[in-house]
Amino acid sequence: MSDISSHLTDIRRSAAPGGSVVAATLLLISLVLHCLEPRAELRFRSAEQINGQQHWSTLKKYGSPEDTAYPRAREDGTQIAAEEVQVFLQGYISAADVYAAKVMENLIKRGRQKIAGNFVSFASNGGEIEAAMELGRLLRKLGVSTVVAREEQCMSSCVFAFMGGDRRTVAGRIGIHRPYFPSAREVPDRRIHYRQLQKKLQEFIEELDFPPSLYEAVMAVPAESVNILTPADLKRFYLVGMSPSTQDEADAASARELDISVQEYLQRKAAGQGIPTAATDLQLMDRTTPRARAAGQRNEEDLGVPGGTAGSPRALY
Repeated sequence: MSDISSHLTDIRRSAAPGGSVVAATLLLISLVLHCLEPRAELRFRSAEQINGQQHWSTLKKYGSPEDTAYPRAREDGTQIAAEEVQVFLQGYISAADVYAAKVMENLIKRGRQKIAGNFVSFASNGGEIEAAMELGRLLRKLGVSTVVAREEQCMSSCVFAFMGGDRRTVAGRIGIHRPYFPSAREVPDRRIHYRQLQKKLQEFIEELDFPPSLYEAVMAVPAESVNILTPADLKRFYLVGMSPSTQDEADAASARELDISVQEYLQRKAAGQGIPTAATDLQLMDRTTPRARAAGQRNEEDLGVPGGTAGSPRALY
């Protein structure tokens, strides 16, 4: 609380007469609630060999330097092999999680880590929409798959991070609703800011090759509600499986491996003639996915925190 007190003192000294008490009170409330807000955590577990058997370590954080400090080589000079990890995104999504994801990306590119099964598991009730979209773009660049395991859920802005997976699997729940600005304070050109947010969302959905109908479905749900998508909805919006362009690329790569034409490959695929399919081990996920709800995650009806500035309001979803 000492940091909050110092911020409050600075505001009181610099604010105009008559407005200092109000400004300081608003800042104090915002900072306190922000500190109490359960932030998302991009975490991982390392594969460990104990008595000749593989076990998974306790959860570590990509935001913790101690957990991501890897030696470059052994004492004898030999290169250390990449560590196999399981990756989880839990809780309220914020810009700090984008930083953590970039740490993960760096470790993978440097050969320090490799993701087991090449999938990331999600359990989140939402958060900051722009951070979620940036996470989605980063995951797409890495070429990983995304999973919502049984008894888990991915709600609100979590969906946009989840959309970054090249291949997507849902055994839990996916929920959508339109975004909103959490602050009730009067903001100049608030409507213009909201329309700009809508445009960014439309562009994101198109960029990652999802149908325009997904945007329409999102905007059709009031901010105070959550629409849990049915299995038919998930297929219709490409939220399970692959998007068309990604699927076409994957089919072409498989055809090249078999040294056949894409047409012949699709015929074999339709007939189920020995064509391998990439399936996520959901039973494994059931055993290993940490339960986000046990960590005090909020219900989907309680998604907002005070925030934003008069010039650029911060949007939640």
